[in-house]
Amino acid sequence: MKTSIALHINALKSILSAAVVALGLTFGIQTTNAQVATNFTIVNHANGQPLSLTNYQGSIILLDFWAYWCGPCQAAASDIEPNTAQYYRNAGGNINGVPVQVISISMDCSDMPLEDSYITDYGLELVADDCDNVAFAQFDNNYIPQFAVINGTTNSSNYGSWQILYSNYGYLTNSTVPTLKSFIDAVQTPAPIIMVTNPVNGTVIAPSSSITLGAKITTNGKIIKNVAFYNGATLLGSTTNLPYSLTWSNVQAGAKSVFARAYYGTSSSSDSAAVNFRVGTSLVAKLSTQGTNFLLSWTGATGNFQVQAATNLAGAVWQNYGTAGTNTSLVITRTNTAAFYRVMIP
Repeated sequence: MKTSIALHINALKSILSAAVVALGLTFGIQTTNAQVATNFTIVNHANGQPLSLTNYQGSIILLDFWAYWCGPCQAAASDIEPNTAQYYRNAGGNINGVPVQVISISMDCSDMPLEDSYITDYGLELVADDCDNVAFAQFDNNYIPQFAVINGTTNSSNYGSWQILYSNYGYLTNSTVPTLKSFIDAVQTPAPIIMVTNPVNGTVIAPSSSITLGAKITTNGKIIKNVAFYNGATLLGSTTNLPYSLTWSNVQAGAKSVFARAYYGTSSSSDSAAVNFRVGTSLVAKLSTQGTNFLLSWTGATGNFQVQAATNLAGAVWQNYGTAGTNTSLVITRTNTAAFYRVMIP
């Protein structure tokens, strides 16, 4: 037996409520004929402004259709709001870091005070009124509570944009929070791309009490929880604030290799390429003649030096040449082959 829903007719409320209890918890129908959600525009209950599905592009969207007099809807609201809406907000998106938005949609606008009490009792955060079944029509199985999980991301690697991942009615026997979360957590988008913007690779930074580190992220639809900066394997610190930057204090002279790591989802992260630079004074090298050979000498730094040579500068392949160590000069044997030399501090 099926019964039609006409929530705006007060005389049918008790009949429909009984039908929801009797049928909504007994049978379930998985939507198979609506693979892609059609945009709809209904009313934001809080401010009376239009609310459209496409307003939440970039998120995974859970629709929860209910009426204030519906017992199973009340049970669903008491579970979904804390364990789905609040859970994913506090977790920074689904397990892959993709934002999640729950929209609680009221199907009966005939008694606003009772609707408002329902919203308050269950702490609903984003509520819309669908008085004319505009949104409900494409998911309608004739019973409530009705649920739909929709992929609102535009770059998912495993689902199409606005694909309906799940649509079913009835709470506990047909739809449960673990069921809804299994579809929500299945949505994946590409990993974020992170790049260190400061310092610049290959630079020499004068000795200072502190250095500002900076990073830029292309999120690819992820919620970034925090960004950490490392010098090699040593954690320098982390930040949760845009723009992602950190002050590295008490920096010792020498070669540095800094990269940034962005954390997202349950336990995922992406690393930038390393930026290599040196803290100290700039090296100044000079090549002069010494008898039949050359003398390469340099000033401006101390350390364990390495001289390298290449036969050209276009796509140069640098090879270690001789041993300089802590010396500040090295004799270069003269040959008939053109060569270029540089001094490095490994």
